Amino acid sequence: LKQEVKKKLLARSERVKCIDMHPKEPWMLCSLYSGQVHLWDYDAQNLMKSFEVVDLPVRCVKFIVRMSWFICGTDDMCCRVYNFNTMEKVKVFE
Repeated sequence: LKQEVKKKLLARSERVKCIDMHPKEPWMLCSLYSGQVHLWDYDAQNLMKSFEVVDLPVRCVKFIVRMSWFICGTDDMCCRVYNFNTMEKVKVFE
């Protein structure tokens, strides 16, 4: 059995630790080992926004669509919540 896979987006980056897909928009969040979170538009094939979260790896990331937020967990044992429209940090949990 042979399957063909179509690539929607191909981009070079730091090591990707986690991704999450937006349920309605063609957006993808990527958490990187470098401490950044990238918001990609995979239809337009461009980087929409880049968030400098911390100097340590960002291990996981998840959209919270109804609030226009995303939450990410980092190696400093903190969870950070950002508004992906305004790019402001909403909350930090230890």
